[in-house]
Amino acid sequence: MKLIYKYYLMIAVPLVTCLFIIGIGLSVQMYNYSIAEKHDTLERAATRVSEMTEDLFYNHSFGREQMLRRFISSMSGDGSFHVIVCDANGQIFLTSDEYGNRYVNAIIDHNILNETDNSETYTKIGSMGDLYAGKNYTVGLSVKNDVGEPIAYVYVTTSIESIHTLMDYVRNLFSLLALIVFILAAIISYFIVKKMTKPINQIATASAKFAHGDFSSRVPVQSSDEIGEMTSAFNNMADSLEKSEELRRTFIANISHELRSPMTSITGFVDGILDGTIPKEQEHHYLNIVSDEVHRLSRLVSRMLDITALQSKKLSESSSDFDFCELLRRVCQNFEHQAKEKNIRINATLAAPSLPIEANEDALYQVLRNLIDNAVKFSNEASEIDVFASVKGNKLTFSVKNRGPEIPEDQLPLIFDRFHKADRSRSKDKSGLGLGLYIAKTIISQHNGKIQAKNLDGCVEFSFTIPTQISKQS
Repeated sequence: MKLIYKYYLMIAVPLVTCLFIIGIGLSVQMYNYSIAEKHDTLERAATRVSEMTEDLFYNHSFGREQMLRRFISSMSGDGSFHVIVCDANGQIFLTSDEYGNRYVNAIIDHNILNETDNSETYTKIGSMGDLYAGKNYTVGLSVKNDVGEPIAYVYVTTSIESIHTLMDYVRNLFSLLALIVFILAAIISYFIVKKMTKPINQIATASAKFAHGDFSSRVPVQSSDEIGEMTSAFNNMADSLEKSEELRRTFIANISHELRSPMTSITGFVDGILDGTIPKEQEHHYLNIVSDEVHRLSRLVSRMLDITALQSKKLSESSSDFDFCELLRRVCQNFEHQAKEKNIRINATLAAPSLPIEANEDALYQVLRNLIDNAVKFSNEASEIDVFASVKGNKLTFSVKNRGPEIPEDQLPLIFDRFHKADRSRSKDKSGLGLGLYIAKTIISQHNGKIQAKNLDGCVEFSFTIPTQISKQS
């Protein structure tokens, strides 16, 4: 379940982080907007009161004082503002509340007065020197005479408790949203991980079966994403493993059969000679049979070593430049004796006197020997073998065609398998091991080429195509 925690953090942390950033940004914007709105309203009120206060000082009369009192009282009638007017010494002489008993003879702190003098507009969040309780926002202006000396101060104050209450509400709202996001992220992560891990768990279960030799398990592909691609790759691997296991079992069965038959013959004839079952005059005949079986075992072991060597090395590492026509001529000369014995004519058709290629010469020599040897063995008496070689573009094409019994169609796809021998091979070539064509296919495959066999109206043709140059692989 560790994966669910990883995906949970991958989903929840970014979402909650974004949520907190949005919440903080929104809170700051709301707070600044609310304060700015308060400031504009208070500044307009303070400006109007300061103008009327200045008029009062220059034209002092009871009527003007009453007019100022009524104005500030009506302006803050709903209780949203509180206005204080004090003289140059800070002593309050007028407030917006009806009686103002709380502020009678109260003195504004001189630090506040100095700040008001030194700034165009005094703004402060606080209690105005303990005049107010709670959180308040104050805008103050100084009223000056003609020579610039302060004669009075006007302060308009409003409570910002509602703003802080709103901020607390916003914070609580975003905290609740963060909690909801955490819960939703956990639920979403659970279902996402469950869906993602289902094929992974199935792969793990199938892999455990593979470890015990059961290669039949497959994982259903339910998506086309990376998980689906991984599942398809796993199924392809399982198919390959199952096929390899089947080939391994077939290989063991075949090699056991190929070893058992000569070993049984050798043991039987040797025991017959030793215990006198075989008469003395027939010992030489049966010893020749034993010798043939021993040579057959030797060829089998030698071919198996050849296959192991071919599968464990890269032929491209020992490639060289040579003339394919010259190589083909040497191979054909080696079969002149066998061909004459069956009165077979080998016709070689070459597209050019010289076909230079880059490949593993020794390996291709073995391929040509196997294919031409096969053609000579299964050709009819007094027939012909056609050999053809050409280079077109960067591809070398070779084919050998003999007149003789065709390969059964159901055997053609299997003809290059290890130990496979078609029926006609079993009847005409008892010494064959069924490994020559497999070795040829292995060599051609390592040259990045293709090899095939087909029937052509009473003839059998083997052909292969390889690049004229093979890449050097490390």
